[in-house]
Amino acid sequence: MRFHMTGTGTEGRDNQKKIVVRIVDEIDAQILSLLRENARMKNVEIARHVNLTEGGVRARIAKMVKDGIIEKFTIVTKSNEVNSLVLIKTQLEQTRNLIKRLKDVSAFVYETSGEYDVAAEMRTESVDTLNRKVDEIRSYPGVIETMTLIRMG
Repeated sequence: MRFHMTGTGTEGRDNQKKIVVRIVDEIDAQILSLLRENARMKNVEIARHVNLTEGGVRARIAKMVKDGIIEKFTIVTKSNEVNSLVLIKTQLEQTRNLIKRLKDVSAFVYETSGEYDVAAEMRTESVDTLNRKVDEIRSYPGVIETMTLIRMG
Protein backbone atom coordinates (compact mmCIF):
# COMPACT_ATOMS: atom_id res chain seq x y z
CA MET A 1 0.00 0.00 0.00
CA ARG A 2 1.10 3.52 -0.72
CA PHE A 3 0.02 6.75 0.90
CA HIS A 4 -0.51 10.07 -0.80
CA MET A 5 -0.89 13.23 1.28
CA THR A 6 -2.24 16.52 -0.01
CA GLY A 7 -2.97 19.80 1.66
CA THR A 8 -6.42 21.19 0.98
CA GLY A 9 -5.60 24.80 1.76
CA THR A 10 -6.59 26.78 4.79
CA GLU A 11 -9.66 25.68 6.67
CA GLY A 12 -11.81 27.79 8.97
CA ARG A 13 -10.63 30.70 11.09
CA ASP A 14 -7.61 28.98 12.59
CA ASN A 15 -5.76 28.97 9.20
CA GLN A 16 -4.46 25.45 9.78
CA LYS A 17 -3.97 23.22 6.76
CA LYS A 18 -6.10 20.14 6.64
CA ILE A 19 -4.18 17.06 5.49
CA VAL A 20 -6.06 14.42 3.53
CA VAL A 21 -4.56 10.93 3.52
CA ARG A 22 -5.58 8.75 0.59
CA ILE A 23 -4.57 5.11 0.44
CA VAL A 24 -3.49 3.98 -3.01
CA ASP A 25 -4.08 0.25 -3.18
CA GLU A 26 -2.37 -2.21 -5.49
CA ILE A 27 -5.02 -1.87 -8.20
CA ASP A 28 -4.71 1.93 -8.21
CA ALA A 29 -0.94 1.52 -8.40
CA GLN A 30 -1.32 -0.81 -11.41
CA ILE A 31 -3.68 1.65 -13.11
CA LEU A 32 -1.20 4.50 -12.53
CA SER A 33 1.63 2.39 -13.92
CA LEU A 34 -0.36 1.58 -17.06
CA LEU A 35 -1.30 5.23 -17.55
CA ARG A 36 2.33 6.31 -17.14
CA GLU A 37 3.26 3.93 -19.96
CA ASN A 38 0.39 5.05 -22.17
CA ALA A 39 -1.87 7.90 -21.01
CA ARG A 40 -4.19 7.18 -23.95
CA MET A 41 -4.84 3.57 -22.97
CA LYS A 42 -8.56 2.86 -23.05
CA ASN A 43 -10.31 2.04 -19.79
CA VAL A 44 -11.45 -1.28 -21.29
CA GLU A 45 -7.84 -2.28 -21.89
CA ILE A 46 -6.79 -1.15 -18.40
CA ALA A 47 -9.70 -3.17 -16.98
CA ARG A 48 -8.38 -6.32 -18.67
CA HIS A 49 -4.95 -5.78 -17.12
CA VAL A 50 -6.22 -5.17 -13.57
CA ASN A 51 -9.16 -7.57 -13.63
CA LEU A 52 -11.92 -4.97 -13.16
CA THR A 53 -14.85 -3.73 -15.21
CA GLU A 54 -14.45 -0.68 -17.42
CA GLY A 55 -16.78 1.23 -15.07
CA GLY A 56 -14.66 0.24 -12.08
CA VAL A 57 -11.53 1.57 -13.77
CA ARG A 58 -13.31 4.78 -14.79
CA ALA A 59 -14.50 5.31 -11.19
CA ARG A 60 -11.02 4.70 -9.75
CA ILE A 61 -9.42 7.12 -12.20
CA ALA A 62 -12.06 9.76 -11.43
CA LYS A 63 -11.45 9.31 -7.69
CA MET A 64 -7.67 9.63 -8.13
CA VAL A 65 -8.20 12.84 -10.13
CA LYS A 66 -10.59 14.19 -7.46
CA ASP A 67 -8.13 13.31 -4.67
CA GLY A 68 -5.24 14.97 -6.49
CA ILE A 69 -3.25 11.78 -7.01
CA ILE A 70 -3.54 12.29 -10.77
CA GLU A 71 -2.89 15.96 -11.45
CA LYS A 72 -3.11 15.94 -15.23
CA PHE A 73 -2.98 13.78 -18.30
CA THR A 74 -0.28 14.74 -20.78
CA ILE A 75 1.65 13.54 -23.80
CA VAL A 76 5.34 13.31 -24.53
CA THR A 77 6.46 13.93 -28.08
CA LYS A 78 9.61 12.88 -29.83
CA SER A 79 11.76 15.84 -30.71
CA ASN A 80 15.25 16.75 -31.70
CA GLU A 81 15.56 18.80 -28.53
CA VAL A 82 19.06 18.99 -27.09
CA ASN A 83 19.14 18.56 -23.31
CA SER A 84 22.26 19.64 -21.49
CA LEU A 85 23.70 20.71 -18.20
CA VAL A 86 26.01 23.73 -18.15
CA LEU A 87 28.35 23.78 -15.15
CA ILE A 88 29.52 27.27 -14.25
CA LYS A 89 32.41 28.44 -12.09
CA THR A 90 31.76 31.96 -10.77
CA GLN A 91 33.29 34.76 -8.81
CA LEU A 92 31.64 34.12 -5.44
CA GLU A 93 30.28 37.65 -5.05
CA GLN A 94 28.49 37.29 -8.41
CA THR A 95 26.88 33.87 -7.83
CA ARG A 96 23.48 35.17 -6.59
CA ASN A 97 23.11 37.62 -9.49
CA LEU A 98 24.12 34.93 -11.97
CA ILE A 99 21.52 32.49 -10.59
CA LYS A 100 18.78 35.12 -11.01
CA ARG A 101 19.87 35.79 -14.58
CA LEU A 102 20.11 32.10 -15.49
CA LYS A 103 16.49 31.52 -14.47
CA ASP A 104 15.49 33.50 -17.58
CA VAL A 105 17.47 31.36 -20.04
CA SER A 106 17.43 27.86 -18.59
CA ALA A 107 14.89 25.23 -17.63
CA PHE A 108 16.29 24.71 -14.11
CA VAL A 109 19.12 26.24 -12.11
CA TYR A 110 21.02 24.38 -9.40
CA GLU A 111 23.48 25.69 -6.86
CA THR A 112 26.31 23.19 -6.51
CA SER A 113 29.31 22.60 -4.32
CA GLY A 114 32.72 21.56 -5.50
CA GLU A 115 34.64 22.72 -8.53
CA TYR A 116 31.61 24.45 -10.09
CA ASP A 117 29.22 26.80 -8.30
CA VAL A 118 26.10 26.67 -10.48
CA ALA A 119 24.52 24.26 -12.96
CA ALA A 120 21.99 25.36 -15.56
CA GLU A 121 19.78 22.77 -17.25
CA MET A 122 19.31 23.82 -20.86
CA ARG A 123 16.81 22.62 -23.46
CA THR A 124 17.40 23.88 -26.98
CA GLU A 125 16.32 22.90 -30.47
CA SER A 126 19.88 22.35 -31.72
CA VAL A 127 23.52 22.17 -30.66
CA ASP A 128 24.12 25.48 -32.47
CA THR A 129 21.45 27.16 -30.34
CA LEU A 130 22.96 25.59 -27.23
CA ASN A 131 26.40 26.91 -28.17
CA ARG A 132 24.98 30.43 -28.63
CA LYS A 133 23.31 30.26 -25.21
CA VAL A 134 26.51 29.01 -23.56
CA ASP A 135 28.43 31.86 -25.23
CA GLU A 136 25.85 34.27 -23.82
CA ILE A 137 26.25 32.77 -20.33
CA ARG A 138 30.04 33.12 -20.61
CA SER A 139 29.55 36.85 -21.21
CA TYR A 140 27.67 37.34 -17.91
CA PRO A 141 29.54 39.19 -15.16
CA GLY A 142 31.28 36.86 -12.74
CA VAL A 143 31.45 33.79 -15.00
CA ILE A 144 34.95 32.33 -14.86
CA GLU A 145 34.54 29.02 -16.67
CA THR A 146 31.88 26.69 -18.06
CA MET A 147 31.67 23.01 -18.89
CA THR A 148 28.74 21.66 -20.91
CA LEU A 149 27.38 18.12 -20.61
CA ILE A 150 25.03 17.06 -23.42
CA ARG A 151 22.58 14.23 -22.74
CA MET A 152 22.87 11.47 -25.29
CA GLY A 153 19.66 9.59 -26.10
